[in-house]
Amino acid sequence: MKKEIYYWLTGILLAVHFPAVSQNHQVNYADVVVDQMEGIRFLARDSSVGINLRFRIQNRADFTTKAGNDLSLASKGGYIKRLRLRSSGFLYSKKLTYSFQLGFSPGDMDVENSEHPQLIRDAVVFYQFTPRLKIGFGQTKLPGNRQRVISSGEQQFVDRSIVNATFTIDRDFGLFAFYQNQLGSMPIHVQAALSNGDGRNASPREGSGVAYTARVEALPLGEFAMDGDYFEGDWAREKTPKLSVGVSFSENDNAYRTGGQIGQNILGFTDIQSSMADLIFKYNGWATYHEWIQRKANNLVFPAEGDDFQYVYAGQGYNGQLSYQFPNHFELAGRYSVITPEQEIQRLTRQTKQYTLAANYYIRWHRIKLQSDLTYQTQEDLSANATQDNWILRLQLELGI
Repeated sequence: MKKEIYYWLTGILLAVHFPAVSQNHQVNYADVVVDQMEGIRFLARDSSVGINLRFRIQNRADFTTKAGNDLSLASKGGYIKRLRLRSSGFLYSKKLTYSFQLGFSPGDMDVENSEHPQLIRDAVVFYQFTPRLKIGFGQTKLPGNRQRVISSGEQQFVDRSIVNATFTIDRDFGLFAFYQNQLGSMPIHVQAALSNGDGRNASPREGSGVAYTARVEALPLGEFAMDGDYFEGDWAREKTPKLSVGVSFSENDNAYRTGGQIGQNILGFTDIQSSMADLIFKYNGWATYHEWIQRKANNLVFPAEGDDFQYVYAGQGYNGQLSYQFPNHFELAGRYSVITPEQEIQRLTRQTKQYTLAANYYIRWHRIKLQSDLTYQTQEDLSANATQDNWILRLQLELGI
């Protein structure tokens, strides 16, 4: 594993620090620019190559109490939540672009659910056929729920909601299409994917199917400043109201993991359908975000070792957020999230609700920020009418380019 990381880093450093060489071995010197959103940008003087290089670190501390009225700690810890290296750009032609992302923390590498560490998160190549149509081939995020597609480095809470953690369709390998147009004066964004359905870096199982995913977004009040419909909180302090409404649907045929593209392997197959709807609204420092997801499956419960069972968490979830960001970029935010399992699996899992308050300070956009949130959580066994509750305090420092 150490050798693998070493080879990746060595190759990237060599690519960055040595000037580009054309076929006739002439040197192409590059201009270097540091951009707030894109990181370090290298652009060959003849515009034959453009490379953006970024990294980010999320250092986090968590404290969880034993119960709502018992503030003694059930768990505590400080750890590196995310350590990412990312690059994007164009090669040969500005129509031919790429994006890759590597993750080096244990959570990034999904060591719990994988046979080997999953270093590669994204590796995708795009071609811009027309100004409105772009096609991609490789591994990246599926066009599912908006909070998942928004980078984990551009969230206004310390992490995404339990709705996303439970129901997201995450990443997959396949063919991706992105189309933009206008309906009158209203921008319309359409995305679609045909993918293998197995999740990132997975080895397909004999008998598994494929996944079909589609998403449509409408922006009735026009485009957001700085693509603000894809970062949380109104950092840009929109001068006029902005709204984006999105719907997504995904079908994963003969899936063999508990979450379709994510989760543990199951003994068997199931068809999984995911329906999603969301909206984001921003104006003058105010931002609100709402998301609803429903998952259905034809088979929910599977035998495991001994007398245990594995299950697909079918059901539905809602997440709502409201925030205000002051002109000095100090932000206060609140969130309510709930996930409810279908009746067939209520004996195996619980309904969970979270009420969260956050306080953040943005030093350099989302690239350098201090975050904190406090959550009151309830977990109810709907089959036995029993409830447990507790508090969760999280602190995080994000640093990156």
